[in-house]
Amino acid sequence: IVSELDRFVVGQNKAKKAVAVAIRNRWRRQALKGEMKNEVLPKNILQIESGFSFEEKNTFNNLFRFGISKSVELRLNTNYIFSDSPDSKNIPSSQFGDIELGAKIQIFRSEENSTTVAFLSHLSIPTASKYYTNDGWGTLNRILITHDLSQTLSIGYNLGYNKVYGSPGLLIYTLALAKSFGPWGVYAELFGEHSNKESKNNYNMDNYDLGLTYLLKENIQFDVSFGRGFNNETDYFALGLSWNYDLAK
Repeated sequence: IVSELDRFVVGQNKAKKAVAVAIRNRWRRQALKGEMKNEVLPKNILQIESGFSFEEKNTFNNLFRFGISKSVELRLNTNYIFSDSPDSKNIPSSQFGDIELGAKIQIFRSEENSTTVAFLSHLSIPTASKYYTNDGWGTLNRILITHDLSQTLSIGYNLGYNKVYGSPGLLIYTLALAKSFGPWGVYAELFGEHSNKESKNNYNMDNYDLGLTYLLKENIQFDVSFGRGFNNETDYFALGLSWNYDLAK
């Protein structure tokens, strides 16, 4: 992304790197948001997950989920990226990122509800301005697996592949452990993305985050988390709120 910006903008290396980080992190947050529990939403349930991520460049994210059957939900993801350009002449300060449309399909659920398996796929549509877009159509695909170890303890792991047209693909993974205490919940997560060995530019990122959730009401949940990178400069703090409503009422 930085090299592409060099074609259009002279100087402002810090700003160009910041835009690249913001776009990359949008994909990462989209993959992680709301996927600790991989159940598909019930039919006619609308859920909105909103969050603000404080990092090098702040991002406001909204994920809309809607259940259309007992095993399929539709998804729409939007991100508003706050980025300050040194002179505000060449790079817009704040813009919406690319829109992402997708679906989650539940492909297995044990009778005891101890194990669930789902497939998640999103299509990234290049709707943003040239400084905030992936500059091409892209896909995010992953398999989501969760095991309930007890009534209050669960473990989840995801494996997937991200690909933007004209760019090397990325192998992605997530490993998470969650524990509930009444309306409270805590979780720890390892996640990362790695480029293919055939890629000319070796790209490897491994990170962790820790989070706390609180069920305000039966249909409203608040969450707070922070994350850092093991081998990169990822460092963020995030606040989120999710709300769902039965449209059939």
